[in-house]
Formats: sequence, C-alpha cells, structure tokens
Amino acid sequence: MAKTANPDILADIAKGDLAPIYCLHGSERFLVDRAVAAIRTAALGGEKSAPAAFDRDVFDLRETPFLQVIAAARTLPMWSKRRLVIASGIDAVKAEQMEPLLAYVADPNPRCCLVLLGEKVDGRLRVFLALRKAGFLHEFARLRDRDLVAWLAGEARRRRLAIDSAAVAALAEAAGPDLGRVVQALEQVALFANGPIKREHVEEIVPESRERGIFELTRAIATGDSAQAVRLVANLLRNREPALKIQFMLLRQLRQIWRAKELVAASTPRDEMASAIGIAPFFLEDVLTPARRMSTTALVRSFAHLYQADRSLKSSRIDPEVQMTRLVRRLAEEAAGK
Repeated sequence: MAKTANPDILADIAKGDLAPIYCLHGSERFLVDRAVAAIRTAALGGEKSAPAAFDRDVFDLRETPFLQVIAAARTLPMWSKRRLVIASGIDAVKAEQMEPLLAYVADPNPRCCLVLLGEKVDGRLRVFLALRKAGFLHEFARLRDRDLVAWLAGEARRRRLAIDSAAVAALAEAAGPDLGRVVQALEQVALFANGPIKREHVEEIVPESRERGIFELTRAIATGDSAQAVRLVANLLRNREPALKIQFMLLRQLRQIWRAKELVAASTPRDEMASAIGIAPFFLEDVLTPARRMSTTALVRSFAHLYQADRSLKSSRIDPEVQMTRLVRRLAEEAAGK
C-alpha cells in the first residue's frame, strides 16, 4: 500500500493552503470524512454556501469514466475561488482507465480542488506513484490499539482540552477503537467536566460504549452469528442496559440499515449517504456493512419481530432479559436464512 509521511493535513487546510489534488485512502473513515469536510469548507465556504451549489461536482468512479471527472476538474469555478470535484471509488478503477488522471497530475487546474477517495490503493501503479511524488497521496490507516491513547491525547490538545493521562487511557478503553466514537465521547466528557478532565469524569459519563455495543450487536445479527449476538446482548443487560431500550436502539438501527439499502440501490454518492440516513459520517460503515449483508426479506421479518417484542416487553410477565435473548437469537437466525 502506498503511504505518505504526514497524513495530518488539517493544519494546512485550515490556513487555506489547499493542494490542487487530494487522494485520500485508508480504512479510518472518520479521518477521511473529517479531511473532506475541511477541504469542502476551505474551498467553498461550507456545505450550504452559495458556491457549493454551483462549484461542486460529486462522482462515483465505479460508474463515471475518469475523462468526465477530469473534464469537471478542468472547468473554472463560477462563484468561488476554487471548484471542488469529489470522486469516490478510485480503488475500484483499473490501471488503464486512470491514464487521464496521470496526465492531470502533471498539470492540475490551480482553480480546482480534486478529491479522490478510496479505501485501499495499489501503490505500485504509476498513477499512485505520481500522486505520492507530487505530495497528493494521503493515507488514513486504522489506528492500532496501542496507538489510540497517543492519538486521543493529541486530539485533546488540538481541541485545547486539559485531560490527564489516566482519563485518556480510560476514555480510549471505554469508547475505542473507532475514532468517531472516541471523539464523540471526548466531547461529551469535556462538556460534563467543564474544566480539566479526570478519570472519574470518564467513568461517570462513559462507563462503557453503549452505542458501540449496539453496533456490534447489529453486526453479529446481520452476519447470522446467533452465539455472538447472544453474548453481546448479555453483556449489555449485565451492564444494566434496559431491555426495552435495547429493543428501541435495534429498531432504530434496522431503520437506518433499510434506508442505507435504498440509498445504495439508488447509487447515492457515499459522501451524501450519512446525512440522508441521519447519522454522523464516521458511523456510515457501521450501517452499510449490515445493509450489504441483510436481505430485504430478513429486514421485513426482523421489523415484525421487533414490533412484537415491543408489545411483549411492555405487557408480558416473562423476564425481559429472557425475551431480549430470544429476540436477538431470532433476528440472527432470520439474517442467516434459518
């Protein structure tokens, strides 16, 4: 995989020092999405600004030829200083189809900011070697567990938050390893502490990552892993998460998964999906993964089971924990087609 020496480009972007091309790749979607948002703001003044409607183009390279993307990048902006062109799926494009990009890297339009997105690129290809040589290639690899504490401490400094080392370690353990959830937890704890953040603040606000538990539970259900689903729901119940609340959160997750399936079927650009689903960008993959795995039939039946569980939890004398365990096993079996 191609790499760059310094993937942290936010400081330069914040100063308005925009490159004509950014190729952002890697599995850490939170950092990629944050970089794209910063580039968009620097280039156009924000998502809802007037230039955003006229000087931005969004493409999916799995459906759009590179010649069309390059033509858009060559077009001068109408209202803003720069045009913004975002093209996702570069890792799915064959080498011979990227020849127009190779020529563009040698002579990019200075009045345009071309953003290319992918998860894993082949650094041996000429086009990526050229992008790396020009300083346009930026990797955002998923952090290893042992690097999370240092990254979180740096993020706190960037936000000018005072936090001691014990609190950093506790927060990384409770909310990690997903950076989006870690940052969200950091913001919550900072608001609660209203000053220097201590370990007790973290333990008070984030005794565990409940949202992560629900995402993991949904993922186990979507893969048909009933044993893992039962273990995960038992853990949530053991940590005093009410059964009715788990049922509600699962229902909310399935609604988001259903919406994600609709958006994928409609070929909606990835950078527009999160807002259409109603989630933060760094949670998108947690919804797309089960959306790809669960059939429409399994989702319809799962909705029926969840609505039935809602009535039963509110009226039945059966122990709620028993009902919830039966529910998640049934949902996993539906996903597995049993």
